[in-house]
Amino acid sequence: MDPPTSTTPASYPPEYVNASNAGRIVGVVGAFHFIAFAFVSLRVYVRLFMVRAFGVDDGLIVLACALALGSWICLVLQIPYGLGRHGPVVSVADRTAFEHIGFWKTVFSDGVAMGLLRVSMAISLLRLKSDLKWYRWSLFAVVVFVVAYSIQAVAWLFVYCVPYSGWWEFQWLNPFDPRCKSFTVFVNLTYWNIACNIFTDVVLGALPVPIIWSLKMKLRLRLYVIGILNLGYLSVLMGILKAIYMLTTGGSPDTIFDYWVHFWQNLQLNLGIIAACASFLKPLVGRLLKINSSVGYSYPSGPYARSGRTPMGAGTIGSKYPNRRRGDRSHQDLDEFELHTKNGDNQVVTRVHAASPVGASQDYSSAEAVDAVPSDSNSEEIILQKQDSAKGRGIVMTRDVTVRYTNK
Repeated sequence: MDPPTSTTPASYPPEYVNASNAGRIVGVVGAFHFIAFAFVSLRVYVRLFMVRAFGVDDGLIVLACALALGSWICLVLQIPYGLGRHGPVVSVADRTAFEHIGFWKTVFSDGVAMGLLRVSMAISLLRLKSDLKWYRWSLFAVVVFVVAYSIQAVAWLFVYCVPYSGWWEFQWLNPFDPRCKSFTVFVNLTYWNIACNIFTDVVLGALPVPIIWSLKMKLRLRLYVIGILNLGYLSVLMGILKAIYMLTTGGSPDTIFDYWVHFWQNLQLNLGIIAACASFLKPLVGRLLKINSSVGYSYPSGPYARSGRTPMGAGTIGSKYPNRRRGDRSHQDLDEFELHTKNGDNQVVTRVHAASPVGASQDYSSAEAVDAVPSDSNSEEIILQKQDSAKGRGIVMTRDVTVRYTNK
């Protein structure tokens, strides 16, 4: 009989041999991923069927979510090869297969998916204030930086060991194997990539703050936007935890028992996807959270007021909330409609609040605009709705109009 070795579990008690954290690892990561998947699905629904403006950033977030799903599937595939078990009781053959799957998981999850997520977030933030030069060029710089370090993160995985299959054939057995680069280089590049991920998360969370702070919006909507930004910082926290566990558990033969580094990396990716999609769900949750843009605002006359016929024939009328009664008494139970008018390459959306006298008939022959207030460009509509107008995707200007009906 062969003497017990690190790959023969005979010398370990049964509870040690049979211990497994695979259910916890796969279950928690799977729960976060399917929440992220739900957010992406709702975002796609809003962008395709409600806003009808599916953009490049939406496509990138879908790809990132697909890669996150692939990362979770890799965890499931690693279960028969030792995921969640103590390293010393896993055979060399199983551990080799485990590391082989883990290599490709790292390539597509750490390298590609994280890069796609951040590029998508930067493109989305460009809509917030694309005419502000420092803001626009800062986001362009972030995109270039993310693309550069993502390519570097993937490329070094293929050149660190010669051949790159050394990652699963021998590097995990001996981190100082001469067929691989210096282990110090490995550690430094790993921390560099973690630092880059954390840095870009912080920048993408901080850049829009001064813009949002200057916008004219209701307190409830301001808190909603701030909450979304804070959700993004949870992803930063996951990145910090990943770095801590890499520092404290790196090189340990028992790393696959808790698999902390990959565990936190998967949560970082999925929380980032959730945060990136949350701001696009306002058309769905706006009424529930009472953050519809027109609620709580007044429409004064004054220098911007003008009278005239509402251009009901100038374009296509899309009733977003047809015949919906408003609860705001300042509007006397107004109905809200939206008029979409094309003006060259620009799109103008006029929101009409239709007020009728108490007890009046519901049939009307004309509508006269009594208050027409062009909204400031610093409107919360720009945060969650504005698109690239050159491609016909969104709001360039929002005008709020109050009309008075006359009976037939």
